[in-house]
This record gives sequence, structure tokens and C-alpha cells, in this order.
Amino acid sequence: MATTKCPYCWTSHRRNQLHMRCGESCEHRGTPFPERELKNERCPHGRLPQSRRVCPSCGRDLLREYVDGGGRNIAVIGSADSGKSTWVGVLVHEFQRGQVSERFAGMSLDLLGEESRTRYHRDFDTPLFEERRPLRQTASARVKAPEPLMFSLRFRRTGMFGATHVAPVVTVFYDTAGEDVARADAMDQLISYLDAAEGIILLLDPLQMAKVREHVGSNGARSGYTEQLHVLNRLSELLRERGGTKAGRRLRTPLAIALTKFDLLSDMFPEESPLHQPSGHVGVYDEADGLDVHEEVRAWLNQWYDPAFDRSIANAFETYRYFGMSALGAPPVDGNHLAPQGVHPYRLEDPMLWLLARFGAIRMTKGKR
Repeated sequence: MATTKCPYCWTSHRRNQLHMRCGESCEHRGTPFPERELKNERCPHGRLPQSRRVCPSCGRDLLREYVDGGGRNIAVIGSADSGKSTWVGVLVHEFQRGQVSERFAGMSLDLLGEESRTRYHRDFDTPLFEERRPLRQTASARVKAPEPLMFSLRFRRTGMFGATHVAPVVTVFYDTAGEDVARADAMDQLISYLDAAEGIILLLDPLQMAKVREHVGSNGARSGYTEQLHVLNRLSELLRERGGTKAGRRLRTPLAIALTKFDLLSDMFPEESPLHQPSGHVGVYDEADGLDVHEEVRAWLNQWYDPAFDRSIANAFETYRYFGMSALGAPPVDGNHLAPQGVHPYRLEDPMLWLLARFGAIRMTKGKR
């Protein structure tokens, strides 16, 4: 029987283990009860129940589309200045009404639930696209539990005999505080949701690499460095311990490693680099383009950061892919103002498209190399 992972407490439950609530006409309205206690579509007190399911562990309501659609949990991690919140905020915009929506005809993105809609408008859309200012840093999980941002990606598909249907992919994103990634004790608190993730996106801040900062300057980065290799090692340790993966086996969770702030690094890549070409993912995920970028970023990290980073990933994760991108297109003027041209992302959707292709939501093509 299919299971559902609660997007709030990350526990797994079979469908018949989920709870429901007594409806408005019941004197016990709002009281949860196991779904298996339904009789003739009535609650144990003989009244119509509320339609929404409830997690039996934490008591939070579960959206029907999330339960029915088998939501995909995706974790986004990275050090403090890697731009995780910015990436998520711009990604949703691009899938809703930006360049990605133009390249994937018939695709739509809908935020699910009032909490996600309110949070996205308040914390992402308004500051980035209306006020044109950088986002505030994410609160630590030691202070505030990460709240998921849920949305449904819908893809229009045509069947063998011309019939059209819509295939939804419900996605749950978590944004973590950079300080939590850097601190072992805080990261322990995040392992439950990292373990529940079906895909992990690790954002690498190039300004946390000494040789890169010497080349391009600090660009407002705080003093000191967060060692990216240590973050990776801690992540793999925790996933291995929680999942019981033996030391001789690699982790099976797909890992996308995205080098951010490409706008600062452009001249560090050769003119013929695939990263200087627009994304080739039009209606499908172009695997040839993805592999070209993967090899380019791998070579760059070996030269400008540390060859040990790639060796550690290859030995820890069964499936991984490198990406290069820019969420804003240009560095902010200061802590209160984006660049005058506003938000102009470059290839920021590539990690998400790769995961969607691995989930089977979009087609992957080998293309031409």
C-alpha cells in the first residue's frame, strides 16, 4: 500500500493510517479519528467528516492533492550566503510566468494551500519582484522549524489516441538556514527532513572558496569561510546514519550540486564553455547539455576549489550532477537594493528540471553532443 510522508514532521504513514476530522455538523467537530473508522462515509458519530486528511503524528492537515499526488520532498541546503531562499523564490516565479513556462508549453505551477500562497507572496514575491530588494536570511531550525513551500506542477500530455490529460507533480521545498548547515548540532535537527527528501539540491557559494574570492573580490560576503567540503561530509554522514546505509554502499538520494553566482564567475570559464550558452532544455531535459555542464563545473571545482570535493561526492552518492547558475543575474547593489535591471536569472531551473526528469515528470532526451 502507498505511503504518505507528512511534509511537516516527515513521518511516513499508510493511507489507511491517516486521520480525518469530524465535520461542522458533529458535536465533536474538529476531533481527529483514523480514516479506517469511517462507516458509510460518516465519522464515528454518524456525521459527515471534513474531507482533508490529518497526520496522526503531528496533527497537521494534509492537502488532498498532496496525499493523492504522492508529493515529492526536495531539500535545499547550502551555506549562509549561497542564496537558497532567493533560488526558491525566483524558481517559482520562472515556472509560473517566466522563461521556463515559455519553454514548457502547457505547464502550470500552482501554490498549494493558503499557507504556501501567503508565505510566497510575503517572503519571496513582494521583496524580489515588487520591492526589488534581497531576501532576509532564513531563521535557524533551532529557533523556528522549517515550514514547507508546496506547489503543484501540472504538465499537459497527449495520449496514444490523441486524448489530453494533465499529469500533476506535487513538490515540497524546504529552505534551511545557512548557520544550521555549518553547525553539527543544528544539522542533526534537520536530518529527519533530509532523510525524507527524494532529491537534495546543494547550493555552493563560490565566495566561500578562498581562491575564487581572491579572483573576484568579496562582493559583500562576510569575513571567514564555510568549508563546503565539510558541509558535504556532514550531510552524507547524517544520511548514512539515519538510513542505515552501510559504509561500503553509496547513498541513493539524487544530489544536485549547483554552483551559484555564475554572473561573478563568467570570465573564469572559457568562451566555448556550455555555461555561456542558454539552457537547451526546451520541453524536455536535454541530457547532453546537462552532461556537458556537469563536466565543466567538475573541472572548474577541481581547479578553483578542491579535487577532494568531487571524489567525496562520487564515493558518497550513487547519483549526482553538477550545475552552474545565477538566480539574480547580477549581484545586489547593497543589502536593500537589487541591481537596477532587477531579477534576470540564468540557468537556475536546471537542477529542478534534472530532478523532474529523474522523477519521470518530464521526458529526458540525449540530444546532440
